[in-house]
Amino acid sequence: MQTPYDYIAEKWHSNGRDQAYINRALAYVDKILEGVPPRAKVLDLGCGTGYPIAQHIVQQGYQVVGVDESEEMLKIAKRLVPEADFIQSDMVAVKFDDRFAAAVAWDSVFHVERKHHASVYQNICRSLEPGARLLLSVGASDPSAAAGAGAEGFTSEMFGHNFFYSGYEPGIARQLLEDAGFEIELWELDDPSSLGHIAVIARKNDYAL
Repeated sequence: MQTPYDYIAEKWHSNGRDQAYINRALAYVDKILEGVPPRAKVLDLGCGTGYPIAQHIVQQGYQVVGVDESEEMLKIAKRLVPEADFIQSDMVAVKFDDRFAAAVAWDSVFHVERKHHASVYQNICRSLEPGARLLLSVGASDPSAAAGAGAEGFTSEMFGHNFFYSGYEPGIARQLLEDAGFEIELWELDDPSSLGHIAVIARKNDYAL
């Protein structure tokens, strides 16, 4: 089944992010890679076209497993980062056999209905080695509130196509991560525009499965 990203893959890859956005994202990626041994496996959940995150991780000497639902985005990713392994899957359903030394879910979970966020966080936690870090972005407000009582989310237009967004207010998002087995190491507003954007670095607790 096609996703909205299939229709805009080339435009998004070429024009979707400015350099300031890229620099911020990669600075956070470097934080979670600190202390990770060379050639370790890193998960990029919602990897898109592989740029800039999957490409950067490979360039730092790590193996990457990227997951995205969009076939067209993954076509670009395979061309751009041939060293990585890419899986076409919905992040709610994907399962992993391996354990990862770090994980990234940057600007991706908010495309999933918030009723699934807890299970997504739990799945990521199960897939990580003890003590491994997750880089995640969450909204700085409850975007569903603007859509009316009981709404799971809202849609917004990008390059002429509608995209779905969903999330909880930050306190609930933080609690879901902690319940999944993470300890929050960094929680900061890195982009106050629009509904806001919080960068999160969370470490898998030693007792988590």
